[in-house]
Amino acid sequence: MTDDDFLDRLRGQAQALRFEPDDMMTTRIAAGVRERIATESQAGIALVLARWFRPVVASLATLALVAALGVQWLEQSREAPVTTLDALTSTQSVDISVGGDTFSVE
Repeated sequence: MTDDDFLDRLRGQAQALRFEPDDMMTTRIAAGVRERIATESQAGIALVLARWFRPVVASLATLALVAALGVQWLEQSREAPVTTLDALTSTQSVDISVGGDTFSVE
């Protein structure tokens, strides 16, 4: 029920798609890794802390901005008077004249 040669054929067909770096590329990659390791070890505490604290400070600043905007919006929404139909009709009276008679609706 299974094709035992399937994986062998798949590997053979995929051989052309594989990326095999040549010696020059391998040397360049290794040199880049060594340079980065040497730079990291000489960077010191200040650079390491700067790399960690910049994203943290940016996140906290964003959070503070969102909180300030939220508080401002909340205060403005509380200051706005809430007008309902009952409040409008209870404070105003309407006078209606019909056939010489005046009726007051409150």
